[in-house]
Amino acid sequence: MHRLTRLLLPTLTAAITLALAGNALAQQRVLRLISDRTDQGTLRPMLDAFEAKTGAKVEGVFMDQGLVNRLESRPTEADIVITKDAELLDIAAQRGLLDPISADRLAAVAPEFRDPAGRFVVDAYRARIIFYAKDRVKPADLSSYEDLALPKWKGRICMRSGSHDYNLALFGMFYASFGEAKARAVISGIGANLARAPKGNDREQARAIYEGKCDVALINTYYHPMMAGNPEQKPWADALGVYFPSQAGKGTFIMRSAVGLTKATANRDLALQLLDFIISRDGQKLMVDRTRQYSVLPDMPANPLMVKLGAEQGLVDGRFKIDFIPLAQMAGKRDEVIKLINEIRFDAER
Repeated sequence: MHRLTRLLLPTLTAAITLALAGNALAQQRVLRLISDRTDQGTLRPMLDAFEAKTGAKVEGVFMDQGLVNRLESRPTEADIVITKDAELLDIAAQRGLLDPISADRLAAVAPEFRDPAGRFVVDAYRARIIFYAKDRVKPADLSSYEDLALPKWKGRICMRSGSHDYNLALFGMFYASFGEAKARAVISGIGANLARAPKGNDREQARAIYEGKCDVALINTYYHPMMAGNPEQKPWADALGVYFPSQAGKGTFIMRSAVGLTKATANRDLALQLLDFIISRDGQKLMVDRTRQYSVLPDMPANPLMVKLGAEQGLVDGRFKIDFIPLAQMAGKRDEVIKLINEIRFDAER
């Protein structure tokens, strides 16, 4: 081999390797996502696994409020939409912002978690339950959501903002399940019993109970094991008991997250791959194990930590009685709730 060739060979090899790497990077597919899961805590494990499985990259727009309006103003900005509140996708579907998904694709999901028109699918759910101070509240003191409106809880309840999507959904289910008159009375009673102006996220309510600022709060189930696994927040979890309301009555309300396809078509194959992965057994197992939510596959067991959590109340296998409200029954309820919480100044300083 000529001496000059020997000298240039490493340089040429490096250049070719760099060119090939650059070409591969240029060819990497990008899936565009829009979501209201701004902290990405329950979303990121799923996206990381999808990227590792497919080699694609997921780029997202994450926003806490205004998801449907953003989708309406920019209908092809993203390929897929994932929301912490399935009601938002029902609203988006009613506005014609979602493309339908074939029934065959969703066949494994329990029927109650599929949109009848196939415009979106629920990917997981969690219960919005009562967390209470173990040293100040006995489980026998608790019973139902309605009970929290009684005078005995005056100055003892903490909550995040009444206008947050979690509480708008919960209060909307009050309207659907209790009827307007009773729902208004319960929401107003809970508002009157607040220990302080609503603020912070669900973990902040748990911390407030731990610090003695209130005795009970309405919080999503998965926060307890998540806090228990965080050294800084473990004392909060250790101080709290959990109670699934109305197990002797109509049941506990659940919060549903959901996935839908936008009107964009350029990356439809990738969007469908992510959808398929999310509702597959592997995806649902990841959802259960990493996010502590409940699966929409009928035969998928609950996470052992959630089983243990429910056992405190005598629940078997982590299963609890659900007061299941079809999303169609929620139509218009959000507007009524917003009007009420503004009327009673739910979020005002105490």
